[in-house]
Amino acid sequence: MLKAVTAMIRTLIIDDHPVVRYGLRHMLESEADIEVVGELEDIHGIGEILPELLPDVVLLDLEMHDTHGVDALRHLRGEAPDVYVIIYTSHDEEERIIQAAELGVDGYLLKGSPKEEIIEAVRSVNEGGTAIESTVAAKLMHHMNRRFAEVQKPAVRFSKREKQVLELLAAGKTNRQIGKTLFISESTVKFHVHAILNKLNAGNRTEAVSIAAQYGLITLACRD
Repeated sequence: MLKAVTAMIRTLIIDDHPVVRYGLRHMLESEADIEVVGELEDIHGIGEILPELLPDVVLLDLEMHDTHGVDALRHLRGEAPDVYVIIYTSHDEEERIIQAAELGVDGYLLKGSPKEEIIEAVRSVNEGGTAIESTVAAKLMHHMNRRFAEVQKPAVRFSKREKQVLELLAAGKTNRQIGKTLFISESTVKFHVHAILNKLNAGNRTEAVSIAAQYGLITLACRD
């Protein structure tokens, strides 16, 4: 669900390493439009904390104490299905990436990503876009290639406008940016995105782009 963009992007950090939390807070709060509203060392009790902190974006680690794999993401999604979530982890196993994508994650960054990439990811996700690190995107594509290797290319037909919107989705553009590029309203962009997801039988934008690339409907170029 897209939310109105406020002056400050309220960000919550969930990671069991104090040094990581400190570094992220220092990095994010150096930006005038980002506010870190809280730090947690685990996911427990998140249901009671979220109504108090009201974060726009959550930066979430995958391995914390007794929480492993995507369990933390699954728990967070159960408590707050509409909050924007960026996985920030050192784990780049294909299985975890796919599981996170299937749960509807909005971004997936690896620890060690440049400051600029992390900050841009928070901004992009807050506006309804996605932020997938290039090596993660490559593994996601590898999975989709295997998944659809033996599936006949479907007879999917897009209108000229849908094709334009899909190509901009593949470029990581937000609905607002797509609207400005194509000179159409954001609500019209949402309508086209919904139609694209239905035609590709995709659960989210990331999956739609991956499926379209696999079928040769668009060319997916990794972003640096």
